[in-house]
Amino acid sequence: MKKVVVSALVILAACFAFVGCIKNRPYVTTTNPSMTVDIGNYKFIASSVRTSTIDTQRLDTSTTLIINGYTSDRVSPDDEIIISIANYKGVTGTFSIVQGQAGAMYIHSGTPAVGLGGIVSINSVSSTTISGYFSFNTDDGIALTNGKFVANKP
Repeated sequence: MKKVVVSALVILAACFAFVGCIKNRPYVTTTNPSMTVDIGNYKFIASSVRTSTIDTQRLDTSTTLIINGYTSDRVSPDDEIIISIANYKGVTGTFSIVQGQAGAMYIHSGTPAVGLGGIVSINSVSSTTISGYFSFNTDDGIALTNGKFVANKP
């Protein structure tokens, strides 16, 4: 009789363990980062988007958000767009490149073009993603317009 009770308890404990491991929740745990922008007649579509933050010096408490978009174009496989927001607080807003609140760079065939004017805007911040838009003009006269991004929250 004791063996039957112990066996039943072991089987019951195993069932609870397996049921407890089933992940049947409505939570979204994956993201789909993306970045697109118009560069003249060319449509830049990122094959991957990476997000990072940089904490500045020890006495300065600001954090810089950096979003890198890497091209999917086979003709120019090394093209990249880098946008950044200085003093990032994790909230929505529009940030000016001219005023130094944001920064931008377009790297084409290994040659960087620095953004001189434009904006980077964050429309939405969720528990997993940051999304927004951007546009800027570079120091060599290139206009990047209608930029959109969805990036993983660092």
